[in-house]
Amino acid sequence: MKISLEAVPRNKEALISCAAEAAAFLQIGSINVPDLTRFTLRSWDACAVLTETLSQNGGKNRFRYIPHIRAIDFKLHQPFPCRDLLRSRGIDQVLVIAGDLPRNFDADFMSLEYIQSGKFPKVQTAGTVPFIKKLKAEMPELTIYAAFDPYRTNIRYELDYLGQKEAAGAAGFMSQPFFDLRLLEIYAEYLEGKEVFWGLSPVLSQASRNYWESRNRAVFPKHFRSDLEWNVDFGRRVISFCEVHHFNVYLMPIKVDIKAYLSGLFA
Repeated sequence: MKISLEAVPRNKEALISCAAEAAAFLQIGSINVPDLTRFTLRSWDACAVLTETLSQNGGKNRFRYIPHIRAIDFKLHQPFPCRDLLRSRGIDQVLVIAGDLPRNFDADFMSLEYIQSGKFPKVQTAGTVPFIKKLKAEMPELTIYAAFDPYRTNIRYELDYLGQKEAAGAAGFMSQPFFDLRLLEIYAEYLEGKEVFWGLSPVLSQASRNYWESRNRAVFPKHFRSDLEWNVDFGRRVISFCEVHHFNVYLMPIKVDIKAYLSGLFA
């Protein structure tokens, strides 16, 4: 079983601190870095920061890094501008997501210099499925994971969509967080034998729950409690399920004491 931890690139200090906390837990083998347009540090640059920092500090740099790539940022008829960057930094895994609409609609499309400037891109027309196909054709050595949203519409639609992504070149899937093991088990039955990272994100406040329910239309069980004890217990049950059924886990400890959460999961 593989376990990946999400490190949000708010700034270099927060990014490095998160990775340092994770280093104490040998169960974690990779770091996921989202690409969020409200921050100036892009996901691939954040991965380079982590690699360089650990090397400078004499660390073994045992993590593999998985930057998120937003399909909405790129044109299908132009070469993928980050290809050489990824190769030069030893990044051989990515998570392709559709990408939220950027706030700045007047910016030009990203040249390599524009990407490095941290500005926001213009909305492009690349859909996730054709973008995965393009990326795999240009970088056949790349392991591409595709995003998996169990709350998007319905189970049949999402499973069909995952099938399209797999046919385009995705090697596996990384899901939005689950909060109900029963829903996870339903999807798992249909994804048996696939490489899937099931998402876990502790929710420790009503505001956080409201976010997931309104933004992602997430479903919480009736017995859910927004405290660390409930979330740790749920996380341990998911990890146990994944161990038995040969799945992976994607941890997203947003706005939570990472050490306390991970210590509870892996006690």
